[in-house]
Amino acid sequence: MVLDRHNILNTNQGDSTELLNPNQVINSMIELRIQLAELEQQILALQPAVFAACVILNTDKIAHSSAIITRRLSPSQWAYSSDILEQEHLFKQSKRQFQQSHEPISGREVIWAIKLLLTTA
Repeated sequence: MVLDRHNILNTNQGDSTELLNPNQVINSMIELRIQLAELEQQILALQPAVFAACVILNTDKIAHSSAIITRRLSPSQWAYSSDILEQEHLFKQSKRQFQQSHEPISGREVIWAIKLLLTTA
């Protein structure tokens, strides 16, 4: 079932708006999440071939009608000295203590997490 994002709300007579059946909405979200997981697996499987194709083309920018592919470096990593690592540890500890004794200035919105109970292979 594909749920049209514009049809999540049904408009009845007058100005009143009624939400679709909650189970329909939840089932639609679960189905979309399953489709997303399947697409992510397909993308992961295709990535090595795409990377190889980009290397063969040997350019920093590949332009298509619906996408632009650019070459970039992955994030760098450093081997910090023990002094810097200790300062980082103390800083993180100070932040945790501050967070425990102070209220946040934003956030804490109610969210709902969806965990799929199936494996895609």
